[in-house]
Amino acid sequence: MQIVTLTERKAAEADRKRHAVEELRAVLTEYARTHGGRFLLFGSAARNTMRFDSDVDILVDFPDDTERAAWGFAEWACWDRKLEPDIMPFGWCKPKFLAHIEPDLQVLA
Repeated sequence: MQIVTLTERKAAEADRKRHAVEELRAVLTEYARTHGGRFLLFGSAARNTMRFDSDVDILVDFPDDTERAAWGFAEWACWDRKLEPDIMPFGWCKPKFLAHIEPDLQVLA
């Protein structure tokens, strides 16, 4: 029986999450293209610096009549990949917050 240290388990989980985010990017991009909006990824997921305990920060920027469905799709896409989503509508963001995350912002559309 091989002993796996906590450090190794954390590293493996961080690696799994990085790969899951790669899949997530493709799925969200396709959804945005076919539904007339965009998702904006930021934080560690956008920087490709996921840790074992990282969540996935996503802004949803879709027309009002499709925003709820896009939010639900993003949640489902994260959960399907065993990722914890942190989702917020783009319209709720203040300019100061957007300026703060802008260096890491990755537009998926």
